[in-house]
Amino acid sequence: MAAIGVHLGSTSACVAVYKDGRADVVANDAGDRVTPAVVAYSENEEVVGLAAKHSRIRNISNTVMKVKQILGRSSDDPQAQKYITESKCLVIEKNGKLRYKIDTGEDTKYINPEDVARLIFSKMKETAHSVLGSEANDVVITVPFDFGEKQKNALGEAARAAGFNVLRLIHEPSAALLAYGIGQDSPTGKSNILVFKLGGTSLSVSVMEVNSGIYRVISTNTDDNIGGTQFTETLAQHLASEFQRSFKHNIRGNARAMVKLMNSADIAKHSLSTLGSANCFLDSLYEGQDFDCNVSR
Repeated sequence: MAAIGVHLGSTSACVAVYKDGRADVVANDAGDRVTPAVVAYSENEEVVGLAAKHSRIRNISNTVMKVKQILGRSSDDPQAQKYITESKCLVIEKNGKLRYKIDTGEDTKYINPEDVARLIFSKMKETAHSVLGSEANDVVITVPFDFGEKQKNALGEAARAAGFNVLRLIHEPSAALLAYGIGQDSPTGKSNILVFKLGGTSLSVSVMEVNSGIYRVISTNTDDNIGGTQFTETLAQHLASEFQRSFKHNIRGNARAMVKLMNSADIAKHSLSTLGSANCFLDSLYEGQDFDCNVSR
């Protein structure tokens, strides 16, 4: 029997398949094990993943990002209000529910957050099937420890709409322990484990008790001001300073130029995970000026 595990994060998603007694994180059609949790809408199509993320330069108002932060939430939820303020894609309340307003020029659509999540889950399903070569649809999904019932229900609903049979939702700290096989090999004895999860938008630290293969969360804390996005933004600000130093232009007020810098900074950040330095080259960044900058780890 083959089963699928999916993690849908705020900024990215990944899928693992469990087959023949082992689990493997599956690479997508671009060769990456992590897929941006981004959906871009145009007049005729919906694009998911890396292509959607890169197209935001010219289609930012119709590009949905960080949908996990608004799933299952209402307009009076403080986190939803923060998300609505920061989102480049307009979020409105329609018939008592939050929806994205997508304007492609020819038509205006109102998209539920669950429909956005469904497209991401469909992408994960397609990635898993490319390896399994079968219609394996049983899935286990990770959820943040602080997700309420409404958020869990919305996530499960989106996965089922994508054609998954949801076996179980597992808290992310417990899923991390399972992924590393901690507490499964030694059925007796008790120990405490620190689970450190640095995501795209937050840092979560949990203390877990493992007792005879059973997991219990003793304490958990999340800081929403530290994450991969903040690293990317910091690097993009550095690149903007370098451009200003070289060309005497402050481009921080130019949204298009800053999105280009964010994309370049994001690519450089990933390169710096394995390399000592990375090159950021942007063709015609601002007023026809090309920009070339080398960044060390």
